[in-house]
Amino acid sequence: MSKAIVIGYLTKVSAANINASHNEGNVMVTKKVTLPDGSTLPYISGQALRRMLRDRLEELGYPLSEPFCQVSGQQVTPPVRPWEFVDEDLFGYLDPSPTNSHRRTSPVRVSAAVGLFPFQGDRDLGTRSFEKFGQKMESGGNMFETELYANLFKGSVLVELDRVGVFRNLEVDVKKAPTQLEERNSGNGRIEKVLPAEERRKRLQALLEAFNILWGGGRTARMLADLSPKFLAYARLSVKHPVFLEALSAEYENGKYLLHTAPIVAALKKFEGRCEKLIFGLEEDIFGNAEEVKQILQNYGEVLSTHEAINQAKKDVETLWSQS
Repeated sequence: MSKAIVIGYLTKVSAANINASHNEGNVMVTKKVTLPDGSTLPYISGQALRRMLRDRLEELGYPLSEPFCQVSGQQVTPPVRPWEFVDEDLFGYLDPSPTNSHRRTSPVRVSAAVGLFPFQGDRDLGTRSFEKFGQKMESGGNMFETELYANLFKGSVLVELDRVGVFRNLEVDVKKAPTQLEERNSGNGRIEKVLPAEERRKRLQALLEAFNILWGGGRTARMLADLSPKFLAYARLSVKHPVFLEALSAEYENGKYLLHTAPIVAALKKFEGRCEKLIFGLEEDIFGNAEEVKQILQNYGEVLSTHEAINQAKKDVETLWSQS
């Protein structure tokens, strides 16, 4: 039985700062991780990526749970209706109520997207002129700077298939769940409520489409960035493991990125026999060695354009829970 869907991906950012970490004076500082040699890589946090995926799901027509949360001081109590709200199902929640608390760990695990090349210290300079507010030009204005980068980012998404659309009695009040949901005993006295297979597949397909049209982050008014994948590897596995998390790397040469295939092949061989389906997506104009990549990876699965690969992944999702 399939246990997980894993997507490893690369996305290109031309000139942006997707989510700054903090202000240093008048400078918005990008998030970075330090390597052993002292150089730094920019990264986009998993929290920011999850926020973008939620926003894209809302744009696809799925109502989010946030407008129905109860806020009291610093305490936010979610509605705890994951059968109704796709974000509660896919991304989890915490109900802090002292007498009847519920917690759902996210079935969708998202890594940070880490740049493959060191941060070079580039900055964008901006100003807000007081002249626009009826004062003289000599009065100056507010100056600010934002660190920015051009980089290729790697990331990974893992979806626990046995938990999408499945709600245990510690996650929800099963007595309040709609009667049309299937009820089953998963062992050890645990009662589960399960969405129909069709709805579970529909939610997974929506998540794939949200990933396909991914964009967002801070300062998009003047630093709009397209975060849709430029390379992706989709795997349906019989185990839960982020197989591509450390398998994506590239170098930059003559204005093109060169994707390294050896680490990908090594990861595939490590999980040979556990991969039930493999699909690859590649934007050929981004990678200078696209033909070489296609020739090597086609021995393991289909190699398509990224949007075609996601469409094929959606079709693969149609095979899930077919016996339910």
